[in-house]
Amino acid sequence: MNDSSNLFSIHSQADAQFADRVLAIYSLVLILIGTPCNLLCCLVYFQKENRSNSIKIIFGYLAILDTIVLYTFNLNYVIREFNLDYQLIYYGKNISQDGSLDLLTSDSIDIVIVKKNLEEYSLSLCRLLSYIAFSILQTSSWILAFGSLNRYLLISKIQYFQFICQRSYTIIICLCITISIFLANIHILWMNGYRSSEGKIICYQNRYFTTYILWYQRIHLCIYSALPSVILFILNSLLMRIVFDSKKRLRSHRSQRSSLSSSPGEARHRQRFSLQSLSIKSLRKVNKTNSRSLNRDSRKLTLSLIFITLSYFVLTFPSTVIFSFFRPYIEPLSLRRTLSLLFTNLSTTTHVIRFFIYYFCSIDFRNNFYNVFSCKKRINFRTSHTK
Repeated sequence: MNDSSNLFSIHSQADAQFADRVLAIYSLVLILIGTPCNLLCCLVYFQKENRSNSIKIIFGYLAILDTIVLYTFNLNYVIREFNLDYQLIYYGKNISQDGSLDLLTSDSIDIVIVKKNLEEYSLSLCRLLSYIAFSILQTSSWILAFGSLNRYLLISKIQYFQFICQRSYTIIICLCITISIFLANIHILWMNGYRSSEGKIICYQNRYFTTYILWYQRIHLCIYSALPSVILFILNSLLMRIVFDSKKRLRSHRSQRSSLSSSPGEARHRQRFSLQSLSIKSLRKVNKTNSRSLNRDSRKLTLSLIFITLSYFVLTFPSTVIFSFFRPYIEPLSLRRTLSLLFTNLSTTTHVIRFFIYYFCSIDFRNNFYNVFSCKKRINFRTSHTK
């Protein structure tokens, strides 16, 4: 009976270990893909011709934050799952006459897999890594929310807040958001973790306040996902409305031009005159409502921001629900660890795929990306200089 139960325990641990190993490989893939992609985003958006565009500055700053995010929880999972230790625990031990352990007559043998997090190597490392991880995630979310606000103010032309869209104010606001969040999380540097009486580092716990990290994780998920998601949902709904209205006006303008070109003789002149008066009236109406049609590049840039927001919401919302409400009640511990690894990888995936969203949604980004690896500008400059 004991042998069968031990065999089942070994198999279940092996299955959990296999799932954790696969998820750890996925974490490693996120690091290997996300690092060069985010650095390429920085290289593209911090070019000289893009530094005057506030939303491109925000995208470049987001790429820096996304790179740091990948080296917090994901790097910890890779080190934890590929740096394992095994311990054998014997129950009902029988000692032979020479004082050695008789394994053949022992009632049961359990194999315990010891996984050590990166934060458990020292107390200072525990506090520093957790402080950076929580702060960077929150900063990234609120910079994205500020990017949506910046974009909405720019294309809606609200006069009272147009100064926010200027380059200098954009940089100042991004720095203020970052500094405020890092200062708000500074309590982690002395409240998170402690050294037990046996000398072990217990991270993500507090010796005197047992529910400290539980409540803080819920606050973190609210700041990181819930509140920014509400703001992003409102702002991106308004942005989508502006984009759709712009496309609708563009289609109507094209249909008017096509009908004008197909009209013969005098009817064409009359229709042209009516279309001109109609366009003047519509232009006055547009000016009165403080709105304008978006050009193609501006519309594609706005769509990139909308798709980034959608991916952020889809990938982070499940982890917010799991970690906030269900994670403390998941048993056994191995299943809780596997689910935590799964949903953390899911939420950090959004910090990797933004390069591909920029590339496929924005023509301007593709052109800038090709120009980074092209010598065309330099050759043209040299030939014109020699002439």
